[in-house]
Amino acid sequence: MSEALVELFGHKTWATLALIEFCQGIGDEVLDATTPGTYGSIRDTLRHLVQSEEGYFRRVTDRRLSEPLPDGPVALSELAARIRRLGPEWEKAARDESLARRDVTTDDGWRLKAALVMAQAVHHADDHRTHVMSVLGAHAIEGPDIDVWCYADATGRVDHVAVAE
Repeated sequence: MSEALVELFGHKTWATLALIEFCQGIGDEVLDATTPGTYGSIRDTLRHLVQSEEGYFRRVTDRRLSEPLPDGPVALSELAARIRRLGPEWEKAARDESLARRDVTTDDGWRLKAALVMAQAVHHADDHRTHVMSVLGAHAIEGPDIDVWCYADATGRVDHVAVAE
């Protein structure tokens, strides 16, 4: 089962990076736009996604890989660099079954297994990538294909075989 979790974290990293890198090529007018039902602007959503990702990782591992994000705007290249650092570390954490069984306490006093925080990290990233894609779509911009099938294809995890009819 840990291999499935490793793949989920691999996809999370790949998809988040693909989306951030795509957004580096769009203008400020769209980056600062939002649409009803989403977290906020693309820029704010990506910042929140990365900041939360770092917090979940710290909660699970008791390690901080970067200084906290500064107040104010953060370059998308900085957000991408942070996700690149976190990605391999999340995959290591996903392989460590004892880590998932650890008890952790949230900042607001909830005690739970680290596995739940890890699951939240995957869900949270999916949710906010969807928000960004919704804002892009509302501005008639087709975002990148970032589903698991595209991840598998882009990273060589699938073989294409001829199918007899």
